[in-house]
Formats: sequence, C-alpha cells, structure tokens
Amino acid sequence: MSDTSAPPTSARTAVLFLTFNRPDTTMEVFAAIRQARPPRLYIASDGARAERAGEAALVSGLREAMLAKVDWPCEVRTLFRDANLGCRSAVSGAISWFFTHEERGIILEDDCLPSPSFFPFCEGLLERYATDTTVAGITGDYRPQKSEYGPDTYGRVGYPLIWGWASWRRVWDAYDANIAAWNGEPEDYPRMADRPKATRQYLKLVFDAVQDGKLDTWDFQFNFQCQLHQQDFLHPHVNLITNIGFTDGATHTSDPNDPNAALPREEVLLPLRKAVDGREYDAWLDKKVFAVSSIRTKAMNRIYRWYLRRRSVT
Repeated sequence: MSDTSAPPTSARTAVLFLTFNRPDTTMEVFAAIRQARPPRLYIASDGARAERAGEAALVSGLREAMLAKVDWPCEVRTLFRDANLGCRSAVSGAISWFFTHEERGIILEDDCLPSPSFFPFCEGLLERYATDTTVAGITGDYRPQKSEYGPDTYGRVGYPLIWGWASWRRVWDAYDANIAAWNGEPEDYPRMADRPKATRQYLKLVFDAVQDGKLDTWDFQFNFQCQLHQQDFLHPHVNLITNIGFTDGATHTSDPNDPNAALPREEVLLPLRKAVDGREYDAWLDKKVFAVSSIRTKAMNRIYRWYLRRRSVT
C-alpha cells in the first residue's frame, strides 16, 4: 500500500506542535495540521541559541509564518521561548504546558508528517482508552511496514513511540525528568526483566545517562515511565508518520539514506475493527533497534540516529 490521501475532515482534539528552527519541514507538517483543522492549536518554540548567527531571525520568522497560516476557526495558544532551554526543558515544559490546559491531545514535532487518518485514529483511541491506566498513549509510528493484520486493526507496544503521538493528562502527570525511581538495575523492573539481554543493557545505558545528566533529552524519561508502570502505547498496523527530518542540515538525522528516512505513509481504515493481542512490534523493536553486537559502542548512536532523534541542541 502506498501513500494515499483522504478528504479533509475537521479534528475534534487539540494539537500541540513542537517547533524550533527548520522552516521547510515545519511548514510541511503545519500544512497537514491545517488540513485536519483542530479546534485548538498549541504552538511551542524554543528560543534561538545566542551563539548561532542568524538563528534568532529564523526562529522569529518561522513563528510568524505559522501564525499567518491559521485560516480556520481555531483557538491558538503559543509558548514562544525567549531563551534557548534545550531539548530536555523546552519539550517537556511544552508538553506540561499543553496538558495544563487539555485533558487529552495530539502531539507532533516539526519533522513528523502525518497521514490524514492519523488524527481520527488518535481521537477514537483517546476516547476509548481514556480511563485505561494500562495505556500511556497512541502512536502513528509503525516501522515494520508489513503486518499480517489489516489496516482496520491496532495493537500494543511497550515503548512510547513519539514520531506522532497522543496521550492524556493523567499519564503526563506522572512524568519525572530526573527518573528518581530508576535504581540502575533493569532486572528489578518486571517489564524490563522480560526484555532480551541486549535490550536490558541498552535501557540501563540510557537511563543511567539520563539520571547522571549526560543526556539533554526528555523522551527516555517517558520510556522509563512506561517501563516502570508497565504501560503500553497503541499502534496501527500501517505506518501513519513519515519523518521528513533526515537531511544534511539536521543535527542527528543527517543521513537521507537511513532506513528510517522517508518511510511511506499509509491510511488506517476507520472505524477500527478490533485490537490485536500479541507483541510483534515489541519483538521487532528489540531485534532491529536494540540487538547490537557491542552495546556500549553503538547504543548512543542508535539513541540519536534512530529512536527519537534529537536535533534542537548540538
């Protein structure tokens, strides 16, 4: 199944758009949000880095360009930072700001281009699982590309995949940027104890680095939260998100030939027919992402190059 289009429909759910300094990808993703016509749009933008010549004008111009394109009935709120906070504080702070105002919502970064059906896919599951504490969120990111299940089904995965996702305030309220509950031993946590050895080593490496302040990031903390509370993300069995940020100008996704670059988008069939039991996506992630021959020499590259990529700081 190749890229398809769908007639425009108006979303019912608020959207948080996380942006910084890339006008090309930002405006392409914004066009998809504009087509979805959410009733409330939250735009967050980290401040320019003082040492980067011309970045302040770039950031300011991009903010103005986005606001000028809001041409549908929509309540717009902005969180435009004056100073550069970096990935950890800017993104987690923006999500906290979003959930201060919303009980639930959809979150997109400036290089995560969604299919039209991504929005109703998230909306339906946000409603269906609103009080299910075993579910932490919904993702449109499905990397395996091929599945034995149909496009009208969805499954569970034990990782928070945030290339286009949605969640609830009840989940984000438990977020801890310092992961104080991490004791350094994956085997002490039931969800991690069941992972393959290489995965446990990987998770230990990144969680240790986060707790020691060696990573300016926000998302591995969210990963730890899902492992700690044994929570899942719901995922489609077709890919609804293309990461268009693999370019020469990107900080951590500079290889356009990366196998995760420009994955084709598809469409789910709505209404969704059923949830599928099984953990095939977990197994795929453990094999394709965490199965490294030398975990300590390759894991950090995997962190930045594949899993969630950081590009708002150097």
